[in-house]
Amino acid sequence: MNLYETQNLLDQYLLFHYGSCSEINPFGIFKNSHLDFPVRTVHENFDCSVKLHRALDLGCSVGRSAFELSVFCDEVIAIDNSKLFIESAEYLRLNSGLSYQIHKEGNDFVEALAKKPEPSIPERIKFEVGDALNLPKDIGTFDAIHAANLICRLPDPDKLLLRLPDLLNKGGRLVITTPCTWLGEFTRPEKWPESSTIEWLQDALTKDLSLIEVKDMPFVILEHYRKFQYSLAQVSIWSKKDN
Repeated sequence: MNLYETQNLLDQYLLFHYGSCSEINPFGIFKNSHLDFPVRTVHENFDCSVKLHRALDLGCSVGRSAFELSVFCDEVIAIDNSKLFIESAEYLRLNSGLSYQIHKEGNDFVEALAKKPEPSIPERIKFEVGDALNLPKDIGTFDAIHAANLICRLPDPDKLLLRLPDLLNKGGRLVITTPCTWLGEFTRPEKWPESSTIEWLQDALTKDLSLIEVKDMPFVILEHYRKFQYSLAQVSIWSKKDN
């Protein structure tokens, strides 16, 4: 069974994307600045004061980053391979809220509501079920590409890296985040980077893209009230060269 097509993972990711600080962090053990990862990956890595034409959100999950991109991008194409995640994101695009459950423990759950973010512009977003490794040939090019915690979940990540430069307009910005959690269930070991993840990205991308910055961004996913995933994503920010 695909974990990303289960109600349990859907509820976790709706909380991760749309939950309040108190809902994600019920005991107050994490800094608030380490929460709201799908919001921070947009606002801390793109210049949101600059109006852009097109943005691509690859591995968009349940959609929060796409809503954030819609504030300053005229068109946002948001793609994920989970039908359940995309259906939920599309429901939220068309409606004011989506109910889900937060797992406390055992059979104890709390009802919660994911609210459509403000001041997003939902009519600018198109959510699609799709494969990041087999994007349509006519998808066009973009001023911004956001690929959060996707690269180490692909069966052949090199294939995406080969395609990314051609998808980015000159001067456009690419943001890749990854916790560098390489697992055989997603990517066969022979497809893992031979060196560090950032060195592998540099080897693949520096011919066409300039590396602007590398930094770390923590994030928290609540599994239940007493179990959390606390991770440190590596963020690399790239710009398309003019030549």
